[in-house]
Amino acid sequence: MGNKIPFPQADDFEKVIKLINLENVEKYNDKIALSMILGDIADRQVQYYLSACMYLGILDEKKNLTSKGVSIRKLNYAGQVVELSRIIVSDEIFGEVYFMQKYLEVKLTREDVIGIMKKKISFNSEELYKRRAQTVIKWIEWINNVMNDKNV
Repeated sequence: MGNKIPFPQADDFEKVIKLINLENVEKYNDKIALSMILGDIADRQVQYYLSACMYLGILDEKKNLTSKGVSIRKLNYAGQVVELSRIIVSDEIFGEVYFMQKYLEVKLTREDVIGIMKKKISFNSEELYKRRAQTVIKWIEWINNVMNDKNV
């Protein structure tokens, strides 16, 4: 995942799913429409969610659905949850955090996640580690929450 795409900073994974399931894919290039669709968020936040989709391999750099994105889009919500969860935990950092928490049966702190990240990725500031670690925590929480929700 994500070689030249920046590590994601997009805490609300349901917004990623909203982007995947946009009825009109031409809206990927309309930040004003996307802002409204995603809950009236700032332009910069819209870009964070588009970048998250790119990082996951769902959108390409021109904001077109990739073949992976098209196949995920065709799935029902439960299928999307399973496939997106699989993609997330296949990432080196997300996977290590997810499986450590499962194995240890504890929720890792942001400092724990930052420690894992520092072994695998380099950012220019401590603040970037904090924000990206928050995304890791939130995406893992999303996986755990949807997997525990029997209505999916």
